[in-house]
Amino acid sequence: MRPSSLSVLRSGDEAGLPSEVERLLREVVANGFVLYCCGPRATPFALVAAYQWEDYVDLVTIWCFDRVTTARVPAPRHGRVDVFTPEVVVWAHEGPPQWALRALLDLIHPAPQHPNAPAHPAPPSLHIPRAEQRPMTIQLPPPGRAGSRAARLAAAMAAIGIDPIMTNAGCVGKG
Repeated sequence: MRPSSLSVLRSGDEAGLPSEVERLLREVVANGFVLYCCGPRATPFALVAAYQWEDYVDLVTIWCFDRVTTARVPAPRHGRVDVFTPEVVVWAHEGPPQWALRALLDLIHPAPQHPNAPAHPAPPSLHIPRAEQRPMTIQLPPPGRAGSRAARLAAAMAAIGIDPIMTNAGCVGKG
């Protein structure tokens, strides 16, 4: 993600993006998320980042850098999640960017033995109207990064004594 794209969204801080927020956004990129820049690249309306698990999609939606929404969305058995208008979430966090991004980055691996997590209506802040999605620039993760999030979370789980083999069964980050 280029700093010029990061700094043009609406923000209460005219001086630019706080370094901690920029660091966390770079960590999102390093985790293998696909990035969507909605609107003109020089002046985007919104940024969306998505990480595809087998049964879930982790999302970051940014309208302005003062308030960020992160979520885990259940993936339908047949079809795809519309990352711009998800209908339901099993987890969501909306708030200051440092907290919302850190909450998502630290969210535990979605374990396959808990496939029926309770779903709730998606927060409206996750919805990007079609008119504000175009033009769109899509940035895929670099080769080898698509599974980074899955590998990092599996290692973290192993470090605290949770068997990542059991929770990782069949889950591959597809970025």
